[in-house]
Amino acid sequence: MIDELYFLSKEQPDPFFIEGYITGLGLTPQTVLPSVWIPELFAEEVPEDELELKSLMEYYNLCMDRVMQGDFSLPKECDLTKLHLENALQRGMPLPNYCSGMLSSLNFIKQIELNIEQYNQLDKLQSVLSGFQGYLNATKTFSSDKQDFATTVISAYQDLELCISKTAYELRFSEHCLSKADEASTLPGFNRKQIESHLNEILSQNNSSTLKLIDDLITVIERELITKHFIEQYADELENLSEVQPYLILKARKAQIHFNLEHYDLAQKELEELLQLAPNDYYENRYQLYSCYIKKRKWSSLTALLNKYSCHLFSENKLIDSATKLLNEYAQHGSNPETKALKEKVIALFPDLVSICGQGIKQMGGDKPNSVTEYINKGGLTAWCSVEGSLFWLKSKN
Repeated sequence: MIDELYFLSKEQPDPFFIEGYITGLGLTPQTVLPSVWIPELFAEEVPEDELELKSLMEYYNLCMDRVMQGDFSLPKECDLTKLHLENALQRGMPLPNYCSGMLSSLNFIKQIELNIEQYNQLDKLQSVLSGFQGYLNATKTFSSDKQDFATTVISAYQDLELCISKTAYELRFSEHCLSKADEASTLPGFNRKQIESHLNEILSQNNSSTLKLIDDLITVIERELITKHFIEQYADELENLSEVQPYLILKARKAQIHFNLEHYDLAQKELEELLQLAPNDYYENRYQLYSCYIKKRKWSSLTALLNKYSCHLFSENKLIDSATKLLNEYAQHGSNPETKALKEKVIALFPDLVSICGQGIKQMGGDKPNSVTEYINKGGLTAWCSVEGSLFWLKSKN
């Protein structure tokens, strides 16, 4: 896994320290948000490059997926043998760096909230990790009267993966953890409707603060449930699972905010991921993606997407697919007999479409039809405005 950290510079923390640190985050009872652990990890050298941060989060998700699967295998570079014991435990070597990283992230755990079993298991792990931080530490931690020092150290090393696994179970997956989570939703101060109302109010705003909140929520969901392994395991039925719906909705809302803030590349990326996860597109995320492709003038991508969902073209209540087909043809071929004929066909099926040009609104009592309002909310008007002359051509009789 260490190859995943190829992007790090020499000034940033050691890759083995980072792997231990991030794996340790998977042991914490509550999710530690990236906005908290990234600054703690990098101190003054926080990666500013978007691709570096993206790679770091992909690596984080990979580690969380391993935690959920119970895979706590140490990097092969952390191997420890009697023959090379002293050298492998020198400061700066892979195993001491890995253990130091994990110890650092375990500091996020609020020990006062642990029960006795959890506290004892965490204390045991921290003691072992501390012993592997260096050769001098090892002599203090693993000295024994019953057997020679090297044998004791190797035995502790061989048990390290199991010790990490047991700690993860006690802190995150034991019956005590599950019952505690159930109790939280029955506390007197827990008002689900009030919380949902407050959350909806926040998510309705288009700003960077809302994006950060959504990113944090997505991070929690991807750590606790929608891991890479989960996606692979349930690939064929993913979009039908009730547990997945909040995740899909949050990612769609994230894409919409990016679009509204004119971050079209980021919106496009999010929407393309959504359609891979949920190809049947029950939430009709393709509509926003249509608008992204038009804004970016990616006509081949738009044509391919329209063809993929061609069954919706010219269907009842599917104004957006047909309107996008019309705009796509006009943008590439201009006004000609074929595009004029297509325009007549689309307007005959969806006469309300011309209301996006601003005409006829007064006759409709000042309100646009629901289908047109949805189209505008999905970036339809923005898309038409980005193609020169398209709105004038749409409302013209020629």
